Amino acid sequence: MSNQSIAEQPGDSSAKAAQSPPRKRRELLSIQYMRAIAAVAVLVFHAADRAGTSFGVGAAGVDIFFVISGFIMWVITARDPLRPAQFLARRAARIVPLYWLVTLAVAGTALALPPLFPNLRPTLGHVGKSLLFYPHADPSGLIAPLIVPGWTLNYEVFFYAVFAISLSMAVRIRAFALTAVLGFFVLSGHWAPSSDPAWSTYTSPLLLEFLSGVWLGKAWTDGLLPRPIVGFSSLAVGVASMVVVTAAGIDIEPVRLLAWGVPAFLIVAGAVSLDWRGLVPDWPILKFLGDASYSIYLVHGLAISFCARVLAMIGMSAAPVILLVSVIGGLAVGSGCYQFVERPLMRFFHRARPKHVAVATPVAAAFPVELPGAVSAHSPDAV
Repeated sequence: MSNQSIAEQPGDSSAKAAQSPPRKRRELLSIQYMRAIAAVAVLVFHAADRAGTSFGVGAAGVDIFFVISGFIMWVITARDPLRPAQFLARRAARIVPLYWLVTLAVAGTALALPPLFPNLRPTLGHVGKSLLFYPHADPSGLIAPLIVPGWTLNYEVFFYAVFAISLSMAVRIRAFALTAVLGFFVLSGHWAPSSDPAWSTYTSPLLLEFLSGVWLGKAWTDGLLPRPIVGFSSLAVGVASMVVVTAAGIDIEPVRLLAWGVPAFLIVAGAVSLDWRGLVPDWPILKFLGDASYSIYLVHGLAISFCARVLAMIGMSAAPVILLVSVIGGLAVGSGCYQFVERPLMRFFHRARPKHVAVATPVAAAFPVELPGAVSAHSPDAV
C-alpha cells in the first residue's frame, strides 16, 4: 500500500495536488486520539456513576464514536473498492471475535458461578440475540445485549449492512444514496413510532450521526476541509456545546442528535481538519489508547464492577477512591485485553482472510486497513 501523497500520484492534476495533506503518514492521529478520548470519557462516565457522582458529558463519547465510524467507513472504501461481501467479511472479522468471546465467557461464568453476576440471568434467547446483534429486551426488561456495551454494536452492524449495499453503487452517488436510505429509516421511525427494540434502533435519529461522518469522510477525500482557524473553532465550539448542554441538566435523550450529535460532528470535523494540515502532534499514549479503545469499552464495565466489589470488601467507600480505582482498573483491564486477546485475534483473522489488492491511493494510505469499529459502552451495572 503506497504512502505517496496525491501530488505524487501519476496523472493527478496540480489542483488535486494542492488539496493533499502536507504530512505523509499511514494513519490519522486525530482519529486515534478521538477514539481514545471517547473511550476514556465513557469509562469515566460509568466509573463516576458507580461512585455515586456524575460525569454526564462522558456519555457523549458514544456520539463521537458514531461520527468516527461513518468517516472511517467512507475513507477506507472511497478509493479502495470493496465488494459488499468483502466489506462485511472484514467488518465481521474485526468486531465479532472479541465480542463473541467476551459474551460467551460472561454467559458461561454467570451460569457456572451465579454469585459473580447476581444481576445477570442469561437465557438461550438472550445470548443468541446478543451474538446476532439483534436489538431486544433482556430478561429484566432492559433493552440491551448480554454485554451491555453491545447496544452500540447493534447500531453499528445495521449501519454496516446499509453501507455495504451502497458499495454496489458508483462513488459519485453513494453518499446521496446513503442519505436517502438512512433519512427514510429515521423518518419512518418518526411517522410510525414503536416500542419494538429492533424498530426503534433501525429508525433512530442516531443513525444520522453515522451519516454526518460519511459526509465528513467525503469532504476529506474531496479535499474540502476548512482552514486551521475554522478547525480550531469547530473543535472548541463542539466541546463547549457538549459541556454547556450537559451542565444545563436537560433530558438529553429526546434531543440527543442536536445536543450531542451535532457537537460530536464539530469535534471530529475540527480534529481531522487540523490533521489534514499536519497540526496534530504524535502522542504515543493516546495512539495506544485509540488502538485499545474497542477492548476498553467492551470490558470496562466488568472492570468497574470488580473494582467496586473489591473496594467494598475492604471497606473503602469514598467516592473519589472508587472513581480513581475504577478508572485505573478499566484502563488496565481494557489495555490488557487489547494486548493479549484482541491483537492475537486480529492477527489470526488477518492471516486467514483472502488477500485484497488495494488501489494505491492516498486515501487507502490514510488508515490501517483494519481500523476497529466505532462503538461504545452503556452501563456497567447490568453486567
